[in-house]
Amino acid sequence: MSSTVPGTARPLRVVGVPQRPGRPPQAPTHPPRVRRLRLGSDRTFADADDADVAELAAARPVADQPVPPLPDPTAMCATVVRAAVEVLRGDRPAAQLARWLTPTVLEQLTERARLLREAAASDGPGPGARPVQVRRIRLERRGDTAEATVVVEDRGRCRAAAVRLEARRGQWRLAVLELG
Repeated sequence: MSSTVPGTARPLRVVGVPQRPGRPPQAPTHPPRVRRLRLGSDRTFADADDADVAELAAARPVADQPVPPLPDPTAMCATVVRAAVEVLRGDRPAAQLARWLTPTVLEQLTERARLLREAAASDGPGPGARPVQVRRIRLERRGDTAEATVVVEDRGRCRAAAVRLEARRGQWRLAVLELG
């Protein structure tokens, strides 16, 4: 047994792992620090003349990729309108629709749901909650926009919705929503 004085630390000796022949070297325990990173050429386009720019453009041609056609928005439209009615009923948070609504529509829907919640709190609880059902949808597509009318049944009452969808970044987004 070795005798050590309490409170004194023994120096530790750190030894690297010996390498075996034919094995890749071990990775360092911490990544190396990158002080300077240079991607591509040192020259800027401001320094280059027209011949150099044409040479650079010819070296890396940009291929035009075809834009995939947008899918049929009918099912998405029905789902989003049903979810919007559920937001107004207080069954769903409006943030769940952020992906399919423009920021303006989302903000207006959130505010309307808040006002309806405050009014419902003073009136008392409503009748039993049945799921919202889409009864009919008619959609007309015109290029990058689509307009639809949707009839939904909400708590035994039929409501109509008018919707305008716009293509943004390769997907449909609801730009206008009017509920009756």
